[in-house]
Amino acid sequence: MENKTSKYFKYAIGEIILVVIGILIALQINNWNENRKNNKKRIDYQRSLINDINKDIAAIDSQLIYIEESIAQHNNFTKRLSQPNASYDTLVKIAKYEFLGYFNNIDAFHTATFQTLLSTGDIGLFDENIRTQLIELNNQQQITLVVTKEAIDQYLGALVSYKYLSNIPINTIKSGKIYDEFWNTIDKNELVKDFYLVTLRHNNINRTSKNIYINLRKDLINTLNYLKEKG
Repeated sequence: MENKTSKYFKYAIGEIILVVIGILIALQINNWNENRKNNKKRIDYQRSLINDINKDIAAIDSQLIYIEESIAQHNNFTKRLSQPNASYDTLVKIAKYEFLGYFNNIDAFHTATFQTLLSTGDIGLFDENIRTQLIELNNQQQITLVVTKEAIDQYLGALVSYKYLSNIPINTIKSGKIYDEFWNTIDKNELVKDFYLVTLRHNNINRTSKNIYINLRKDLINTLNYLKEKG
């Protein structure tokens, strides 16, 4: 009986050990599968983030080209109006035919992937340095939108009272007697004052936007490179 009992306990202990080993193997396999799934998910997020950032960089590059063209036009106006032989007719020519009053801006960035990471908690799939970079980049994007909007709002405030955008496509009257009569009867001092203010605000969009877009572009490239290297 003692011999049988001893064999039974040995057998039972062996079974327990086998069960424990089986459980540990199963847990290891489960952890491996979870890590594999999380790694795939992280790679998918990484690719999506890289795609979003590349789109934002391209949008900023296009915007900077537009801004440089607008700045060049303003510099041309300044040079001509500052010449010793500049006259009121010079200003009228610019206001009548050349200054269009257009502006362009980026009203949103591609942040859908980042917002998904935050809402799902999947941002934890990335290491702390990448998380910090992504959060700081998003903050800078929001600041950029606020700053450029403020500059545009200031310009629109001046544009509301500016009556001389006569050469834009949507205008009903762009030529003829009524058109000529309008320009022949405008108040010279009022035109000088209004043109000065509206172009000042317009060029402020260029200066403000250029600086903040350049800084944001640097942040985008830094985050992009970090994602490619460490992601």
